[in-house]
Amino acid sequence: MAALKSGELEFAIVQSDVQFAAYHGDDTWTGRAFSDLRSVFSLYPELVTIIARADLHIREFPELAGRRMNVGAQGSGIRTTWDAIEAGFGWSGQQQVRPAELKGDASIAALCNGAIDASVMIIGHPSSLVRSQLDACAANFVAVTGPAIDKLIHRRPYYRSETIPADAYGIAAAVPTFGGRAALVTSASVDARVVAVIAKTVVAHIAELRTLNPVLARLSAREMTTDGLMAPLHPGAAEAYKALDLAE
Repeated sequence: MAALKSGELEFAIVQSDVQFAAYHGDDTWTGRAFSDLRSVFSLYPELVTIIARADLHIREFPELAGRRMNVGAQGSGIRTTWDAIEAGFGWSGQQQVRPAELKGDASIAALCNGAIDASVMIIGHPSSLVRSQLDACAANFVAVTGPAIDKLIHRRPYYRSETIPADAYGIAAAVPTFGGRAALVTSASVDARVVAVIAKTVVAHIAELRTLNPVLARLSAREMTTDGLMAPLHPGAAEAYKALDLAE
């Protein structure tokens, strides 16, 4: 987001909570709101996904208190979401998780060898990373529910209750959780003609896009132009959607 604001990047795919914080000057963006941030389209739900070692029998979120847990690096989208969750539960002192800042394969190995007890991801499903973790050693999903989660979702417009589908990983039942959406964003300074071409081309080829990756299989053109967009549409995107009869 900082690279987008500085002009180093012209487009970025970000979580909806990160998009909201940057545009409104919230959380880590307090006092430096990115008022020129503009939305292009959203993609797929990115869900809070917590996996724990099976031998610990952690099934519900409160059972994570005080555990060794991979929560992502400072400044990452994962860490932003995790900090909001932990604050919502009011954990402090020994209740707070003992954080690790691992990526990808490192978190898989750490969970299997006992270096951590659980790992959190913000990810679309089905996910090859999640599948790799479940195949690597005995592990299970942790339900992310409860009054504190309900309050968090109610207070933050970029979150909604969701479930991790059972058929995505061959598990017995869907896992309740919550999340936002991944969204393509840009800056108001980017040429409207460029944005319009990208938006129109992607949305017009949505049937093909659905076949490219399982996480995209349920894309809806109308949802892409509205859901999870926490900054105003770029004029180029709005023009494209009007031409496709997706906007007024």
